[in-house]
Amino acid sequence: MRLLLKMNTFVELSIVISLCAGIILLVFPVAWFPSFYDVRYMGLVCLVYAGLIVFFPRLFRVSENETDAVRKNQATDLFQFIIAFAFISNAFGDLGLYKLYKVGFEFDKVLHFLIPFTATIIISIILNERWGIRKIYAISVAFGFIILCSVGWEVYEYVADIVLKTHISGVYGLDISTDTKFDIFYDALGSIPGVLGGIFFWDSFISWTKKIV
Repeated sequence: MRLLLKMNTFVELSIVISLCAGIILLVFPVAWFPSFYDVRYMGLVCLVYAGLIVFFPRLFRVSENETDAVRKNQATDLFQFIIAFAFISNAFGDLGLYKLYKVGFEFDKVLHFLIPFTATIIISIILNERWGIRKIYAISVAFGFIILCSVGWEVYEYVADIVLKTHISGVYGLDISTDTKFDIFYDALGSIPGVLGGIFFWDSFISWTKKIV
């Protein structure tokens, strides 16, 4: 019960933080913010994050009368948690934590390892619990999905910099090629132990997720 409350609290806080940050970044003058902020873009993205956390998981919920509705909806709640975790982590990075590279701590590389590691395990469990996909196939699909998202995100950042004049690819628009390669490398590096963890500790992870949703 305590874990459930903590997960729900985290999701709710993520929504509130995203909404507040989005409104502040969209309403207040650009000059009030650090020069490395893409202020209006970041504000819009924060609102999109909040909307996705609230509404996207609802697409996968089932009626309470459906067979195994509790188990399937618990998987949906778990999905809401992982996207909130990914979005809020990236948001805090955009708001300043990515700047820690100046003191030798690359926060973005931590996320590029930690999020794929966590997501590979959780997405495979969601695929198994929500749609009944067998473990090995669920893990394989989760791994492929994470790598696809990794490449897609890097393409999105590059295109956004060109079209929207942002500075989100590379290191605030600099050293794009090297940083992009390392981002994808760390995404893969995080996904691989996620795959191994899913294969060898599947029952433990299933048991753990049932305690938090």
